[in-house]
Amino acid sequence: MVSRVGREIELSPVEMGSRLGRKVEIDMASGSPDPNTIPLQQIRDAYNEVIESRGPSSLFYPGAGGQHELIDEIKRYLPSLKLNSKGSIVVTSGAQHAIELVAKYLLEDNVIAVENPTFVETLASLKHRSSIVLPVNIDANGISIEELDTMTKVIRPELVYVIPNCHNPGGVNLCEDRRKALAEMASERNFFIIEDDPYRPIAGDVPSPIKNHDRTGKVIYISSFSKILAPGLRVGFIVANDEIAERVSLLEQLDFSTSTINQYVISSLLRKGFITSRMTMLYNHYKRKMKTLIDSLTDAGLSSFNEPKCGFFLLLDLKKNAFKVLEETEKRGLVFVPAKGFFLRGGDTWARLSITKSSEEQIKRGVEILKHALNQIS
Repeated sequence: MVSRVGREIELSPVEMGSRLGRKVEIDMASGSPDPNTIPLQQIRDAYNEVIESRGPSSLFYPGAGGQHELIDEIKRYLPSLKLNSKGSIVVTSGAQHAIELVAKYLLEDNVIAVENPTFVETLASLKHRSSIVLPVNIDANGISIEELDTMTKVIRPELVYVIPNCHNPGGVNLCEDRRKALAEMASERNFFIIEDDPYRPIAGDVPSPIKNHDRTGKVIYISSFSKILAPGLRVGFIVANDEIAERVSLLEQLDFSTSTINQYVISSLLRKGFITSRMTMLYNHYKRKMKTLIDSLTDAGLSSFNEPKCGFFLLLDLKKNAFKVLEETEKRGLVFVPAKGFFLRGGDTWARLSITKSSEEQIKRGVEILKHALNQIS
């Protein structure tokens, strides 16, 4: 008998876009960081240093919960994320693994609420362990607190999932007032919040985490080093109350946790201050590329989007079926991600455009291709 997950799992639009991106000149589908920003030499040096100093022990099985050395370095790193350390830290194989572990612990056919739209691959982890998934719309200031308030008066979710900074795919940031209101609502109505915050290291001056407003241990903070270093290292972390952190650590015994040597590499780069030294540079790098995309779209008369303040993505309403538009742009060397899969409600005409892999000149040409394709479709 095939499991529920086995029956329901599908190819995500992100994976589809990634595969298509390998075949064309202009890839505006990828969610990976700009390859030109990945610090190969520093990562190579850190691996050599770890192997020289630790020898075979750097390649032993990892312990559940994370290497103590890395946990200590993450504690020292949290203030640079404006996060007041509240609770315990669990090291994971990236943010996606962290969310999978939290879902395993908290959910068993429960009601959950997510932003509409939200990150499709995280949504898959959550919805397969839920009975009902409630969509809550977002606007230029993030998740609608009014809509969530009305909804949770009728039905209490076990968990609310939010991406507060550089939203994927929406590009928006959650405003300060809504962060505080969200934490207060979780406390009053007894639900958990997953605060998925992998973009904060490259987000610039954004409001402090929702976790800072947490008074009752209801906010589970998740981040990673994928955007500030490289996603292939697969190192992230959870900050949660002691009980959740302990139980999630035990769940890591089921998958042997996170690569030992990669944990030591991240620890070394944190200790030297290399990771925090990249924050402003990367924020400015992506801000410049995003401005190129925004200006190009505006000049082309394509203005149906909330202006991203940071991050990799812009969510554009094409006003036409996004898959049909993709068929046209792919012929001309451009791919993007049709955003239907990010929505629980609607989304047929929306496209997620990424600025990471394409140069500024390619972004400009990509918008020209997109405009031409839209003109070809009735």
